[in-house]
Amino acid sequence: MQEKTLLHTAHIPVRWGDMDSYGHVNNTLYIQYLEEARVAWFESLGIAMNNVPHGPVVLQTLHTYLRPVVHPATVVIQLYAGALGRSSLVVEHRLGTLETPDTPYGEGHCKLVWIDHDSNRPIPVPDTLRRLLTQSR
Repeated sequence: MQEKTLLHTAHIPVRWGDMDSYGHVNNTLYIQYLEEARVAWFESLGIAMNNVPHGPVVLQTLHTYLRPVVHPATVVIQLYAGALGRSSLVVEHRLGTLETPDTPYGEGHCKLVWIDHDSNRPIPVPDTLRRLLTQSR
């Protein structure tokens, strides 16, 4: 992933119950960690996620698992601006741990589409978010 402007950093403690029978964090939980980071980022911008008439929905998520995360650890997720369309945006991510900050554990992206929840139709990405993402390039 080329160098981009950092949008948000989230720290998420790994729970013992996040581990699977292979002795590392279950692969499905990485997607939940990424979701937590995106929601925290949107909320830090004043973009509510619950009971709102419009907002982002996930179209595609890609995560490349580079190394397993093992409890105890704190996952560090860094979010970066990716491609921006009329009604869609890509949020790129890097995943590491607080304990070994120079070791990459995963990377990827999530493509989101802004929709009107009543009509379930795409609408333009809000201007305030568009300006922020455009400035981050």
